[in-house]
Amino acid sequence: MKSSTGGKSKVQSKSDFFTFLAFLVVSARNCVEEPKLYGPFRLIDGASRLIEILEREGIADEFFLEIRKKIEDKKYSVMSNKDEFVKFLDDLTLDFAEEFKKGKNKIKLFDEEKLKGQREVES
Repeated sequence: MKSSTGGKSKVQSKSDFFTFLAFLVVSARNCVEEPKLYGPFRLIDGASRLIEILEREGIADEFFLEIRKKIEDKKYSVMSNKDEFVKFLDDLTLDFAEEFKKGKNKIKLFDEEKLKGQREVES
């Protein structure tokens, strides 16, 4: 479902995020009784799913697309080779550290303008 501007409609975007959040909640519950290593698997699978949503929204950059490819290529190593899976996670962590150092994906913890508006409403 596309909007008249060519992007996805808010309804479809909301559905994508609902599905993603449901995945996270169900995964959290499943982690209670699953083997310990399934938790990291579910988190990395969630990262891939989030990047997929960003891609459908047209906001995933080349870095995210490459990360998603790496995740899809290696995430199932958890089933056969714990050391390989842990190395894969270490490598992804380094990829994010390097990208962060480049400053391309600035991390914004909160929206200053939105916060300012909320403060004005509260006072």
